Amino acid sequence: MRQVTRFADRWPNVPIAAGVMALLLLAIGLGVVFQNESAYREQKHRETTIQADILAASVTAALDFGDVTTAREAVDALRVNPQIDAAGVYDREGVLFAGYDRRPGALPRAASTPRSGANIVAALVPVMRGGERIGSVYLGAMREPVSRRLTRYGFIGLLIAMAVLVVLILGISQTALRRAKRELEARAEALSGAYAELQVQVEERAHAEDQLRQAQKMQALGQLTGGIAHDFNNLLTVIQGSADILRRPGIAEAKRIRFAEAIVQTAGRAAALTAQLLAFARRQPLQPEVIDLNVHIRGMTDLLDRTLGERVEVRTDLAEGLCAIEVDPAQLESAILNIAVNARDAMPEGGALTLHTGEAPALADGRNAIFVAVSDNGSGIEEKVLGRVFEPFFTTKSVGKGTGLGLSQVYGFAAQTGGDVQVESVVGEGTTVTLILPCSERGEAPAARPEPEALRRHRTGRILLVDDNEEVGAFAETLLVELGHSVKRARTGPEALELARAGGFDAVFTDVVMPGMSGIELAEALAPVLPGIPVVLTTGYSDELSRAGGVGRPVVFKPYRLETLAGVLDQVLAPREGGASSR
Repeated sequence: MRQVTRFADRWPNVPIAAGVMALLLLAIGLGVVFQNESAYREQKHRETTIQADILAASVTAALDFGDVTTAREAVDALRVNPQIDAAGVYDREGVLFAGYDRRPGALPRAASTPRSGANIVAALVPVMRGGERIGSVYLGAMREPVSRRLTRYGFIGLLIAMAVLVVLILGISQTALRRAKRELEARAEALSGAYAELQVQVEERAHAEDQLRQAQKMQALGQLTGGIAHDFNNLLTVIQGSADILRRPGIAEAKRIRFAEAIVQTAGRAAALTAQLLAFARRQPLQPEVIDLNVHIRGMTDLLDRTLGERVEVRTDLAEGLCAIEVDPAQLESAILNIAVNARDAMPEGGALTLHTGEAPALADGRNAIFVAVSDNGSGIEEKVLGRVFEPFFTTKSVGKGTGLGLSQVYGFAAQTGGDVQVESVVGEGTTVTLILPCSERGEAPAARPEPEALRRHRTGRILLVDDNEEVGAFAETLLVELGHSVKRARTGPEALELARAGGFDAVFTDVVMPGMSGIELAEALAPVLPGIPVVLTTGYSDELSRAGGVGRPVVFKPYRLETLAGVLDQVLAPREGGASSR
């Protein structure tokens, strides 16, 4: 289109220019024909003169001695050339001495200035001997046949005619192109207007989609915060009420124990709720281990029987020869329990729950995977609800029957582990939740090795406690002292390094998230100061710990219990038995 436009702009009167060019080409063609004919005539005359000179040289002796026979032989030798029409030798008086002609009258009877005709080119040259003219030679050559000349000129004329035709066609085409250009410009203008209108519509639609996404985000955030506030307010009501009762004077011992136990149980449910939220957000610190999925499921059957009750029959269909997986066993167990509890609630009259394992198709990144599918024969899930089952705090259960975070935790666990989760359901037939997990790259699951009795003793030692939060730090120090440890506390990483240089510590217990220097950075900085000293990390939520994968160090997750803290410290102090005191 652009090339056509340029051509039309530069040559606005192409039809007229084409006619002029056609006439010019005709004139050039005629000039070429004329020039060609003149050049041919001149070349032919030159060739005839040269041949006459040759004949004159060959009959010099014959004229000098009056040898007619020799002169006739020289002339007759030219008969082999069909283009030589006539040839003659004349003496000094101009009388014909010897000659021949192919046509009567073609050879002059006396030497005279030759006249070339339309079809004859003639040449008359003198015969010289010692500077004296003793005779002359006449040679008449026929020109190229007219038919051949016409053929050649006809070819030239054809080329000229074709050129003229091309020019004329170009002129006609240009007129059509101009018309097409006007039509294209009109269409382009229409398309430009349509495109501009489309752009406005696209921008309006994008704006509307942004507003919709923002509204959906706000709705999801409102649902999330509302669910969190509702559940935590319930838990805090129990905790705060129980604490208020415990503060009353003269409370009976049995009541004190009952309300203290209520606080402990409610705090545990709050910790579980926080863990579910972190799992949904894929921010839950995991402690992955290489395990055998079938072995782990077989070990869960008793737990599932007790949790689901007598009305639900637990069945297993476990494929053999599956690869090992690398997951957090506790979180895997929690995910399967969440799925199983939902299945139980979908079978109020009882039913069967089947755990099926097998090989799964390769994941998007090419890794091999296996699956565990949990199936029930309950009421099923309606299609309009099926797409929302992973939303946090979304539940179809009645009030008080569930938080709506069970499948959200399953989804977050699967995503954080590098796998996937799928749900299939048919109303009235049942539901299948399939958890897909990648195979471990570290080989087979190690065999379980029971801890020796000597390693399960309660050990004490000198602990360097690091926490920037005053309340949490004081509470942790109280727990450590209660366990019999000697505690030295630091509020920051640099302060902990100064205390560590003085030596005398058996272990370090540090928070992960601290200003200036994180717990992981502190652990790395302590390596050259206290080589080999165990560092126990504690956190409730930490992207840094998740990205680092725990960096191979033991982790105590907040909120932690006294028994949990004691067990972890027992493990890390075991290799330093000789340097730590023991109860």
